[in-house]
Amino acid sequence: MKCIMGVDVGGTDIKVGKFIDGKLVEKRKIPTNRADNGVYILNEIFNLVDQMSSNDEMIGLGIGIPGPVVNGVVLGAQNLRWKRMDVKQIILNRYPNIVCTVLNDANAATLGEMVFGGGRAYNDFVFITIGTGIGGGIIINRKLVEGSTGSCGEVGHLRVEVGNKRKCTCGLYDCVEQYASATGIVKTAIELRVGRQTKLQDLRVITSKDVFDLAKQGDDVANEVVDHMVEKFSTALSQIANTINPQAFVIGGGVSHAGNFLIERLADRFRQLAFFSVRDVVFELAKLGNDAGIYGNMYQVTQEIK
Repeated sequence: MKCIMGVDVGGTDIKVGKFIDGKLVEKRKIPTNRADNGVYILNEIFNLVDQMSSNDEMIGLGIGIPGPVVNGVVLGAQNLRWKRMDVKQIILNRYPNIVCTVLNDANAATLGEMVFGGGRAYNDFVFITIGTGIGGGIIINRKLVEGSTGSCGEVGHLRVEVGNKRKCTCGLYDCVEQYASATGIVKTAIELRVGRQTKLQDLRVITSKDVFDLAKQGDDVANEVVDHMVEKFSTALSQIANTINPQAFVIGGGVSHAGNFLIERLADRFRQLAFFSVRDVVFELAKLGNDAGIYGNMYQVTQEIK
C-alpha cells in the first residue's frame, strides 16, 4: 500500500501519523531530543518513519516545525535549538523519490482543522492554538496564507499591554501570549492571589486548568484571572478581525479545554472591542486536538502530489 507520513515536531514531543488513502492508520509519539542543539531530531524521525512505513511504499512526507519556514527552509526554531536549516533538502537526501513538504507547525494544524476539523464550514478563518504559547494560522478563500517570511499568523506576538511588564520568549515585551497562554494565565494567578482569600493559595503548583476549574466553582480571584486573560486575548482578536475580517475564529490548544465557559466570555468581550462591521465572527472550538498537525502535513503532501 502507498502511504503518506505526517510529522508534527514540537518542543516536547514528535508525533508521526501514517495515512493510507487519507485515513490515519497508525500514530506514534517520541520525545523531542533537543540535546546538542537538536542535531539528532531529524535522524530520530527518519528511524521512526522507516519503522512505520516498512511494510508499505512511502510516497510522501509532510513535516511541521515550530518556526518560520520559507520554501522548505526553516529560518530558525528556538524550541528545537535550531538555526537556519534546509529541512526539505535534508529529507529529500534521505528519501529522494518522495514528495516532501515543510510547514510551520501552527500553519500545518490550521490546514488540518480546515480540511478535517473546526474550519470545514468556513472560507476565511483564523486558527489559534492556546497552550504553553499562542500560535495561529490564517485561511483566506480556503488557502493558507504563509507570508513573505513564513511568519503570517504569529498572533501570539500581538502587543496587548504597555510598560514592558512581561518579557516574551521572542525578546519583545507584552505579547498576548504572555497574558493569555497557559503560561501567562499562571503568571497572572500567582500575582493576583497574593494576600487574597482564594483556593489558589492552597496550590503549590498552579496550572491554567486549576484556574478555570476554580473559576467555574465561583472562586472570585480565579474568575478575576480568567477575566484578565479574556481582556488581553479579546483585544488581540479584535485587532485580527479589524485587519482581515474572518468568518470564524477556531480555537484549539490545551487552554481551549475550558470549553464554552471560556469561549462565551471571549465572544462577548470581543464584540465589545471589535469594529462594528466585523463583530459577527463565529467562535468555534477546534476538533482535532493534538492530531491537527499530522493531518495538516499529510494534506499538504496530497496537494503537491496532485
